[in-house]
Amino acid sequence: MKKAQNTTAKELTIFQVANISCGLDIEDVQEINKHFDITKAFGSPEYVRGIMNLRGQIVTVIDLRQKFGMPMEEINENMRIVIVESQGENIGLLVDRIDDIVIADPNLIEPPPSNVSGVTGEYFTGILKTEKSLITILDIHNLLAL
Repeated sequence: MKKAQNTTAKELTIFQVANISCGLDIEDVQEINKHFDITKAFGSPEYVRGIMNLRGQIVTVIDLRQKFGMPMEEINENMRIVIVESQGENIGLLVDRIDDIVIADPNLIEPPPSNVSGVTGEYFTGILKTEKSLITILDIHNLLAL
């Protein structure tokens, strides 16, 4: 398997979505929020959990479990909303829990397989191998565009 073409180490925010360890470039993360005053957005796709008011700005909250085709879970105290920016708009990603921040050695990142735990590989830019686990690196642009 050919290694991903990347020469600069990146800091990744690591979080869980069901049984998948996901990483997101820390530069893509605006903030991590633990307040869940989410209002259902009727007529939206199933994976849109709702909308929330973030300091006067309306933010769409996407449930990554549902986006990945997994069953929705009731919101619990471990869950967080990762705020990212896409096309000039803030979007919230509902995740099961935040794990860590790691420095990704580009030599340990491989291209993603066609699917990860049943989730389409289009959502990922690569797989980071660590001593403890495999971390799927999210392609935030493809994730939010599809």
